[in-house]
Amino acid sequence: MDQKLKIKVPKNSKSTKESYHHGNLYETLIQTAENLLRSKGLEAFSLRACAKEAGVAHSAPGHYFKDVSEILTEIGSRAFERLSLRLRTQLSKFPDEDPIYVVSSEYIKFAIDEPKFFQLIFHSKRIDRSTIRFQQTGDLALRELILAIDPDLAKRKMNTEKIRFAWSLIHGIAMLSIDGPMAPVGGKRSGLEFESTKGNIVKLVEIIRNWK
Repeated sequence: MDQKLKIKVPKNSKSTKESYHHGNLYETLIQTAENLLRSKGLEAFSLRACAKEAGVAHSAPGHYFKDVSEILTEIGSRAFERLSLRLRTQLSKFPDEDPIYVVSSEYIKFAIDEPKFFQLIFHSKRIDRSTIRFQQTGDLALRELILAIDPDLAKRKMNTEKIRFAWSLIHGIAMLSIDGPMAPVGGKRSGLEFESTKGNIVKLVEIIRNWK
């Protein structure tokens, strides 16, 4: 009786690399890129490093992304989607809490939990902010923040200054939570724990609620 030969393909062989194309290499590259950002940061990120980490040819990402900006923009869009989901989830979990407090708290927690992605979507020059997808996901995330600050759509244009002021305070606390306040000469700068920001958020809510 003939026996079927079992051929074991080496891990880094061409056949293995090509097999990725029969699966979902796009998602593999995205997940790999996100892991690289978390572990090594944006400065060390490149498509070549992403391909190496994913175990595919260095040219493979080029089939899906024309450059680094394109993959980072998609990652940024997904980060906005996660932020949006977190804000909506917390608002639904705590319907009796002041919505400004709820969204401010979750916005800051997101910055603490995902600092690399928070800085990517708001401060990086390596993403394309003009893409429709990035703008739409960003708008959806910030919509929850804006509605909490000012739910009256009829007065939205009149209250632009209030919204901008409130967002600047929330975002400022979020950035201090990542980077930390300025340290004395010779001191070490470190981020803030969420617990230390609660008093600031309460005061922020008070200021916005009394806005005239």
